[in-house]
Amino acid sequence: MQDIYSVVLAIVLVVLSVWLVFKVIGWLAVFLRARVVKNKRIPLPQKCQKLLGEKGVIVLYFSSPLAERGRNRMGGVMKLVDEEYGNVIKFNLTSDRKEAEKFNVITAPTIVVIDGEGIVREYKSGFISYPRVKAIIERYLKRSKQ
Repeated sequence: MQDIYSVVLAIVLVVLSVWLVFKVIGWLAVFLRARVVKNKRIPLPQKCQKLLGEKGVIVLYFSSPLAERGRNRMGGVMKLVDEEYGNVIKFNLTSDRKEAEKFNVITAPTIVVIDGEGIVREYKSGFISYPRVKAIIERYLKRSKQ
C-alpha cells in the first residue's frame, strides 16, 4: 500500500514540476517581450494619437476570441475603466495582428499603457484587477499634469 502512495506522490510531484516550469517560461516570455517596447515610443495608429491628445493616457487592450475566460474577466474590468476614463482602445489579437506585432503582444488579455508623451509605460498580460488598472492610470495621469 505504501508503494502506491509513493507512486501517486511521485506523479503529483512530476505534474506540479512540469506545470511550474511552464508557468515560469510564460512569465519569462512576457517579461522579455515587455522589455522590447517598455519605455519606448512606438508609432501609434491615428485613432490612438487623437485619443492620447485628448486624455493624456491611453490603455490598449488586446483580447482574443480564443481566450474566452480571460476576455470575459478582463473585458468587464476594461469596460469599467473605459466608462470612467474613456481612454481604452480595444484590439482583437487575431484580426489586428499588425498592431499586436507593433507592441510585441502574443497573448490575451494584455494591456499596454501609454503616457501623454506617447511612451509605453506598462505592459501587463493576464487578468489585472480594476483597482490595479485604475492605480496605474492615475499614476501616469498625475505625471502628465505635472
